[in-house]
Amino acid sequence: MRKSVALALLQLGFLAACGGGGYSGGMTPPPPPPVACTNTNASLTQQLQNPVTLFAADNNGVIVELPTIGSAGAATAQGSLVFGIGTQTNNGLGTATVLTEDPITGFVSATYKSTVYAHGYLDSGSNGNFFTDTFMMCPSPNQVWYCPSSTMTETATLLGQNAMTATADFSVSNAQATFNANPSFTAFADLGAPTSDAQGFDLGLPFYFGRNVFTAIENRSTPGGTGPYFAFSAPMPAMATPAPPNVESVTVDAGPAALATPAVNTAFVSVKVCAPGTSTCQTIDHIEVDTGSIGLRLMSSVLTITLPAEKDASGHPLAECLQFADGTSWGSLAVADIQLPSSGKTASNVNVHIIGDPTYPTPPSDCSGAAENTVTAFGANGILGVGPFAQDCGTACVAAATPIPATYYSCH
Repeated sequence: MRKSVALALLQLGFLAACGGGGYSGGMTPPPPPPVACTNTNASLTQQLQNPVTLFAADNNGVIVELPTIGSAGAATAQGSLVFGIGTQTNNGLGTATVLTEDPITGFVSATYKSTVYAHGYLDSGSNGNFFTDTFMMCPSPNQVWYCPSSTMTETATLLGQNAMTATADFSVSNAQATFNANPSFTAFADLGAPTSDAQGFDLGLPFYFGRNVFTAIENRSTPGGTGPYFAFSAPMPAMATPAPPNVESVTVDAGPAALATPAVNTAFVSVKVCAPGTSTCQTIDHIEVDTGSIGLRLMSSVLTITLPAEKDASGHPLAECLQFADGTSWGSLAVADIQLPSSGKTASNVNVHIIGDPTYPTPPSDCSGAAENTVTAFGANGILGVGPFAQDCGTACVAAATPIPATYYSCH
């Protein structure tokens, strides 16, 4: 997963308007009171929701479908994000093996070269396959990637909580040579890299090419059983055509124009965002599709309409710190109506994370890690988290005796 979650007391440098009496000319006005954000419990309705769960139909999971690409990669790739599992003629499980996940962590186990890794998962938001091996590393500037002397064909065995297994075949090429051969390409099916999690085995977007990859949502019924679970089929059956009632167009390309370095292996959709109950709307492109996180998150710098704040029971605006595997994003919570352009799917009163909101410019001290609060740092205009859970923190954030650090905050 690219991300994870939590918060604390901090004085923020927000210049609020002074109320009451005013001041006479020539006098220095008193400084505005700072905004204080304290970490807090957040109810299920206050947390970021998986937008799929708010659809009227086709709301039990998603399928990511991407075409097969060759060993050289591709300049771009066009695929589909299918909503629902077993709810339409275009989203059946077929012969895919269901691997039920740990209902708390979302993990399955993975056995690779005789070693068992407890933290196995499938994640469209990871731009490589991340796992532990002794492959040679690439030289700078691609030193984060594996660079074996020849392309390696590898196999892992995934084991679900239901004791079902599935064989996951993948390959690892010399990333430096691949990038150099086609510097304008953005889609690659055989990128691999080490993981910082000693128990981690992350099959990212390279694994999705040429497959149907299913993510079923917790407590939602499907023909394959109740979520959360992963499943995948390869080779991929015919790809569903983007159109109503349940198929959204997905593009793997270089990402937003604002990026200093083009995106690699990032699947994007567009999302129409509206002020609730109004026709004041904006369509934002290059929103990353992420089966490893939950909720719609938008970069403040690309949002041109005003959305009302999501508030706690005392009427104080809420904010969130989201800690991804590669960095941390901080910002306010707002409420919006959303629509997916190709499928026509809609959801009302969706909680949205506004990353980099200048109203709260300084994250709390426990919201640590490399800041990903701009389009350039984040690599996208936002993220559509359609992972296996209904909320991004769930019951753990509802009634903790001590609010979970680096998650939700009440700002006042």
